[in-house]
Amino acid sequence: MPFDTNFPPDHQPLNAAPFRDQFNGLNDLITPKVSMQDVLDAIAAGAARSLDSVQPLNIPFHDPPTRAEVQLVADKINEILSTAHS
Repeated sequence: MPFDTNFPPDHQPLNAAPFRDQFNGLNDLITPKVSMQDVLDAIAAGAARSLDSVQPLNIPFHDPPTRAEVQLVADKINEILSTAHS
């Protein structure tokens, strides 16, 4: 049974079978639909980019972090995203 966003109806007695169907429907929605071979094929085809050129962000942080430290983190995230998309 597919997941039903309108279940359970208000003010109805509880019955285990419909709830079990709901949980099974949710499980079907979140269960991966790709195989490991699909992932390996995508990597081999170049879907994943190497991030080897991105160096670690090795700086000490203050508590709380300064504006400059937060900007360094934002810049590093942008570098990672840029490298991954190129």
